[in-house]
Amino acid sequence: MCKEQVGITILMIMLMILISGCASDRIMPVTMNFPEVPEPLLVEPEKLETLPEDANQLSDLLENSTVNYGKYRELQIKYLNWQNWYNTQRLLHKETTGE
Repeated sequence: MCKEQVGITILMIMLMILISGCASDRIMPVTMNFPEVPEPLLVEPEKLETLPEDANQLSDLLENSTVNYGKYRELQIKYLNWQNWYNTQRLLHKETTGE
């Protein structure tokens, strides 16, 4: 009977160790860095075209304005996409990390 009591005692100790290990209050904090910016949003914008000094025709002015307006619109779309990406990532990061 003594061997049975020792066996039961060892079994109870092992069960208590297993149960106490599973009930640990230690929660590892989740650390999440803010995501990196997508490469297309980091590309340097094209420089606007300057009007040549020898341009004396109205068509030269209109052509220059049209080219620059196209570049401006492209930059505006990239800027709006940047804002959208940043705001979305900021909200997701805030929800995930609780900051």
